[in-house]
Amino acid sequence: MKSNVPRYWLLAVLCAGVAAFMVSGGYRFLSFHQLVAHKDALIAWADARPLLAPAVWLTAYLILGLFGLPGSTILNVSAGLLFDFEKGLALVVFASTLASSIAFLSFRYLFRDWVEERACRRFPHLVEGLQRDGLYFVFTLRLLPVIPYSVTNLLVAVSPVRFWPCLLVSLVALMPRYLLYVYAGTHLGDLQSPGDLWAPKLVGVLSVLALVPWAVHWTVQQWRRRRIS
Repeated sequence: MKSNVPRYWLLAVLCAGVAAFMVSGGYRFLSFHQLVAHKDALIAWADARPLLAPAVWLTAYLILGLFGLPGSTILNVSAGLLFDFEKGLALVVFASTLASSIAFLSFRYLFRDWVEERACRRFPHLVEGLQRDGLYFVFTLRLLPVIPYSVTNLLVAVSPVRFWPCLLVSLVALMPRYLLYVYAGTHLGDLQSPGDLWAPKLVGVLSVLALVPWAVHWTVQQWRRRRIS
């Protein structure tokens, strides 16, 4: 019989992280307007704490990612605002990869029975698609943000897809969005107030970001038609 001790430890650590995040008031900044309104204070805080700020940001990202809480998009944008483009992108990639790895391994090996039963009941067509198309289906799910990131983590964990290929495919599929999010964040520092969100560069980046899922959806449809024909 499998020991439940690792499960209890993981749940305790995650719950402690959520409690700390809520008590510290970090949730207050998980909106676009709040991020812009407090950007100067956040930048000053991050600049004064070059080691603590990335650690706090990473902790918040893991909490949101593992529990499926809203706000990960704001954190992606804030990485560009607080840490410049290169460092912000590296943090986003690392945090996303770490969150996906923890979710995949814990769902597959610690909570598989619980996850599999619920996934098959609530998302039978998606589970069937993963079992049939494997990594191609993972790539499609990651490219099209129709299904929440946390739900996709749960689904791939109970599929036949192997860990390392899944991680690599997910990273390749998500990289365009990460690049745009972080780049948008680097331009938030130029804004003086939430009313300045119509800055041409920022509007251009966000417009491209909005069009990416549609372009990808069209490309995937064309590719699938060629496979069938």
